[in-house]
Amino acid sequence: MSNFPRFAIIITCLLLFQCEQFSKSEKTSPIQNTPVENKEPSRQGNTFLIKGASFSPNKTNIYLFKAEDDSFALVDSTLVNNTKFEFKGLAETPSLYRVSEIRNKNKGFTLLVDASEINVFLNQRIDHSTVYSTSILQKEYNDYTSQMTVFKDKGMALYYGLKGNFSAENIKKLKQDRLALFTEQNKFIQTYIKEHSNSYVAALLVKESVNTYNAKTLRILYSSLSQDIRNLDFSKSIDSLIIEKESKIEERLPVVAVKKIEENFTGEYRPKAYKISGLNPYGETVSLKSIPKGKVVLVDFWASWCGPCRATNPTLVALYKKYKSQGFEILSVSEDKAEAQWLNAIAVDGLTWDYHVIDKNKSIAFRYGVESIPFKLLIDKNGNIASEKISGQALETRIQQLLKE
Repeated sequence: MSNFPRFAIIITCLLLFQCEQFSKSEKTSPIQNTPVENKEPSRQGNTFLIKGASFSPNKTNIYLFKAEDDSFALVDSTLVNNTKFEFKGLAETPSLYRVSEIRNKNKGFTLLVDASEINVFLNQRIDHSTVYSTSILQKEYNDYTSQMTVFKDKGMALYYGLKGNFSAENIKKLKQDRLALFTEQNKFIQTYIKEHSNSYVAALLVKESVNTYNAKTLRILYSSLSQDIRNLDFSKSIDSLIIEKESKIEERLPVVAVKKIEENFTGEYRPKAYKISGLNPYGETVSLKSIPKGKVVLVDFWASWCGPCRATNPTLVALYKKYKSQGFEILSVSEDKAEAQWLNAIAVDGLTWDYHVIDKNKSIAFRYGVESIPFKLLIDKNGNIASEKISGQALETRIQQLLKE
């Protein structure tokens, strides 16, 4: 089901801030679909125990997702039994998990899980859910998220302070106030990392900031972590990401070179699609990996200010409605700088698919060699680029061909 109805209030995402990014970690238990017994299981070594409460009816499914790369993976499920539910498993290193009553990895209550007993109250209004643990690491993470909630509330107050008056003067002031709030928030995050140099939470925050700060700032933040924290495998993976950013390994897609290679092949040459990852309108990380495997994906580079882009949007809406049930999906990559205009264009043009990201620094566009928009490319069911710079009837014909493969 589409998230589109939420756009009536999603303008408040102007006030949402740092999205979560997570690390790879240990394998977890297989998915189960049986209710948890009421007796309390024993906990030893590197195991965690999530003891949950929910006022949902008995037999309601509860799903547990774990952060993997830029997304979440379903690792377990259980049923509500007399308002209670439980999950247990290994936690060799602390990781971010998400608990939800719906089987959607992009929705749910996010919490940090370590080798401890964690009490969770899962409210139907996810933002009202709570978590408690006696673990020091849990307390540190909760203290941090509490402060971030304060920033979010301040941002919401700025928006609601307009009282529906979206005049040019008010919008200008809102942007200035938001910039000041962003600056304050970023200063808090950087100070927190430096003052909690021996905390795993600080390392998590550096990882979250990889797509936010430049390489120089990231290196300073990473270097401020204690040697013990930097020796962790998780931290070493962060170091690798920073090195990649420092050396500018990411290269734009060699469009011309690909065409030359195609001429030397009797068959069709399809290069592997490069990574795409960014924030969606809800402040969540969305990537190509977020889209279920086996889909034909249209990646559409566009912007709210681009007239030709907006002119093609009705065609995309029609294609999506026509072919989505056959395994067709759209990932829209916006080159907007202003979030308000981006969100408004999505709503006005009726772009009801779930996958939207904003590419403020043009890193995604650079990687794909996009020099002008609109720019559309098709990715086949195996994750390979099948066509680019395609539009009109040729686009629909190609979609039909790829869906039949």
